Amino acid sequence: MKATHDTMVQNRFEAMRFNISEACQSKSVYQVIPTFGFIKDRNLWYDSKNNFIYCMVEKIGSKFWRRVFHLLNHPEYRDLYSIPSYLVRNDELPTLRNFSIQNSTKIINSANKAMFVREPYARAFSGYVDKLYSLNYYYMQALGRGIIKALRKNATAASLACGHDLTFTEFIRYIVGMKQRNLHGRIDVHFSQIYTHCLPCELNYDFVGTMENFDEDASFLISKLQLFKNTPVELSQNASVTLSIYLVLNDTFSLRQKMAHCMPQREMISRAWRTLQMRGLINPEAPVPTQRNVTIDTLYREAVKVSEPSRVSEYRRKSLIETYGTLNEQLLEKFREYVLPDCKLFGYDDRPSFLFNRWR
Repeated sequence: MKATHDTMVQNRFEAMRFNISEACQSKSVYQVIPTFGFIKDRNLWYDSKNNFIYCMVEKIGSKFWRRVFHLLNHPEYRDLYSIPSYLVRNDELPTLRNFSIQNSTKIINSANKAMFVREPYARAFSGYVDKLYSLNYYYMQALGRGIIKALRKNATAASLACGHDLTFTEFIRYIVGMKQRNLHGRIDVHFSQIYTHCLPCELNYDFVGTMENFDEDASFLISKLQLFKNTPVELSQNASVTLSIYLVLNDTFSLRQKMAHCMPQREMISRAWRTLQMRGLINPEAPVPTQRNVTIDTLYREAVKVSEPSRVSEYRRKSLIETYGTLNEQLLEKFREYVLPDCKLFGYDDRPSFLFNRWR
């Protein structure tokens, strides 16, 4: 049974490699090609012990692969989820930065290389939720305020000062506007096109997994390359969901004073709860707890009660469809042009029926 399953996963990898090879024959659609030097220094994580290169793309399992590489370098931890989150966030992972272009090319030619891709509409939605809808102070200040100032007429003083209420329509208008002005290279890495992170037409990746089959593809890859010979590694969706819930709530509570001039605490808690729902981590129908003076521990317990790890994808898809439903047809068509290269390269539908059928 395992052999049959492994064959199925391997066949998926081969089908993806073939699709990329075919799409790369015509590069007219690809407008942004970063230099190999930039890619190797920033995105190509390198595990010299296993001669393994992983190309990191934000919003495609990057936190998981950070844990993998941290565990490869710190075998004192017993599993992926025993590593403290602050270590995972702050760890500077080894890339090909310290190697010359010539030596990097030699390593690339001999190493097993992997990257993961994701349905582009889903990745953009996830980036918006995590960086601009959830209480992410850095992105609200660095990006949210500027977009609101540029696009919103009669913006309030609070919106201009905080950048905390950027709408999805404004976010997509920003992406489309950057594309129209040929400023692709200045789009934040969490929203920039997938292919610009890894150069799949220039580098021949051995394994290209998908976010849609993440557990299967990642498990197969880790086992196939024997990355952890003496440490059992399990992909626990339950552990991942509960950890994600805690991190969202922890970020919210840590910003209470810093964000007090932007929104009252009750609104911050409601925003955190809605963020959990949009990410599929908790039931989208579950009402936000109404207790006064709620603590992070009580809110965490209530969230875990209404979490259903087996339905995360279902819940997230529902929120995605509702959110894209706020865009008009013209704006969605313009955004389709932006995601088109990734759709062609990685075999995704650039006009998915669940988003475009409402105008037919």
